[in-house]
Amino acid sequence: MDSCLLCNKTLGYDISLSFLLSFKSLIKKNVCEECLSRFERIDKTRICEACGRQMDKMGICNDCQKWHRLGDDFVNESIFKYNDAMKDFMHRYKFVGDYQLRMIFQNEIRKKIRKELVVVPIPISSETKKERGFNQVIGLLGDVEYVSALIVNKKHKTRQSTLNRKERIHNQQVFSIDEKAISKIVNQNVLLVDDIYTTGTTIRHAATVLRQNGVQHVFGLTLCR
Repeated sequence: MDSCLLCNKTLGYDISLSFLLSFKSLIKKNVCEECLSRFERIDKTRICEACGRQMDKMGICNDCQKWHRLGDDFVNESIFKYNDAMKDFMHRYKFVGDYQLRMIFQNEIRKKIRKELVVVPIPISSETKKERGFNQVIGLLGDVEYVSALIVNKKHKTRQSTLNRKERIHNQQVFSIDEKAISKIVNQNVLLVDDIYTTGTTIRHAATVLRQNGVQHVFGLTLCR
């Protein structure tokens, strides 16, 4: 029997006669309904139209208004709120290194991928890769095809989790293009994927590098905001 990846509770399947007669494949569960209910989906009818933040009504949040005044028109979509359940998930997934947790949200990410977009994940530093053993964003992509177009151009990229808000916003450019990938992104529309949108600085730095290297349009997708 399958078990919930978060609480280890045995997962049950409600299989009807009509489903059996349909000969459809059973979709495997990775998390129980109780654990899943703790994650809050962002209401798409009440969001910031630029970054995907949950708001009381549609519009542009104060943070994005500041970005717009700087001439930045980047648009991001997020799926879940960064609530306590998501914080616990990210801690276990990224910092404890529970790699199997990547499967919980792979289908959510997959449903947001448009075929006409080239998927580019946010990279991690070599130090983080060595310590963690995996890129958490690539883990969330599952079997989605992607292009590793970006690299971390500093020997040590400071983890965003160690910086306060002001430090994150003023954090210097840390990405550069992977020359081997340029032919795959030139004149293409790109979907830039990351796990968490906090201030938007990291994903915007990545978008800037892609535009400077021939990408037509860059859109953002993050698991949570």
